[in-house]
Amino acid sequence: MDWDKFSFDYRPETGGLFAPIISIEAYKEAAMNLVLPPDWREQLDRLNRVRAVYGTTALEGNPLSESEVSHQLDLLENPDEKAKARATKEQIQIRNSGTAQAWARLRFTPENAPISLNDILYMHRVLTTDSDTEHNAPGKLRTDFEVTVGSPEMGGVHRGAPAKDVPALMEKFVDFINHRKQKESHPVIHAVLSHFFLVTIHPFGDGNGRISRLLEAGILFQHGYNVHGFYGLSNYFYKNEAKYKTLLQECRAEQPFNVTPFVRFGIDGFASELKGINNFVKTKLNRVVYRNMLVRAFNQRVGSRRRLLNQREYRLLQFLLTETEPFDPFSDSPSRQIKFSELQQSAFVQGAYKNFTTRTFYRELNRLGQMGFIKIRRDDSAAREWILELDLDAIGRY
Repeated sequence: MDWDKFSFDYRPETGGLFAPIISIEAYKEAAMNLVLPPDWREQLDRLNRVRAVYGTTALEGNPLSESEVSHQLDLLENPDEKAKARATKEQIQIRNSGTAQAWARLRFTPENAPISLNDILYMHRVLTTDSDTEHNAPGKLRTDFEVTVGSPEMGGVHRGAPAKDVPALMEKFVDFINHRKQKESHPVIHAVLSHFFLVTIHPFGDGNGRISRLLEAGILFQHGYNVHGFYGLSNYFYKNEAKYKTLLQECRAEQPFNVTPFVRFGIDGFASELKGINNFVKTKLNRVVYRNMLVRAFNQRVGSRRRLLNQREYRLLQFLLTETEPFDPFSDSPSRQIKFSELQQSAFVQGAYKNFTTRTFYRELNRLGQMGFIKIRRDDSAAREWILELDLDAIGRY
């Protein structure tokens, strides 16, 4: 791109954005209308915070797993001086991101003043202190060296703004994101455009991607779009890393910038994130209702000496309810599948049916399938193994 011709002008093509924006509003409204128990809210907020930190740091090459990210965020709440003293650069980077995220959550509230350059500098200092020291001064704009990022495989190489121009460009950037035109646009468009222009200027030696994504999340939070917690698009961008980086570069290819592909990508991503929130709540509710339904079925008499479910069947379904909970709590699928061989070899089945024949286990499992409590089918592999999962439609039958 030609920095001599740079401006904050862009070519919006909003016609194709209407449908995904409607999806965002629908998912947001559905989630906001739900009153969640405190433990669900805490779990949801925690999961989203971990995913956001994991996604934004992984995009920068941090190799720590999601479980390790969770552990490092725990250390922020329960400091361990020994662990702090021997922390690696990667671990410090995670903790810095968690600290910056917590600060942004307090800063980006509707009643607070518009974002300032000092806010951006402070976030950068928190994000990069003690972790990003090469060619980077935490909390300071670069003024004496140039930067290039990207690769031919990811759409090309991008040259950040000339160092001499960075201070003036950042003053204009703050005016741009606080301008009435941006604040009157849809909040997701406002947030994504802020991300695009900040990471395009590339005002710091390092941490530009992380601070752009944190600013984006903060703007969404300020507009009330981070329902049931604080999160953003980092996890979605990480899952679609190649497209994320390629679209950024493609949208810089001509000026005024054709930002529509990147904005559309961000809108689709946020709709996906909100859908995941609704999936989380739906899965939780379905399992609570299914568990209550099992109690009713167990207490329902179908004869003088028989219940709808006998005790073994009731306990087996309770076990399956736990075992089939999705590994990904935001998954579209409300029930994880389990192989028949895994179920048969489980400690629960071995204990529950130790005084009964295998035929009894088969008969009762088949009966639960026929009654519609579970689904049983063969998979598509060469082994054609039997697969089981909960049938949540049983909630409406019993």
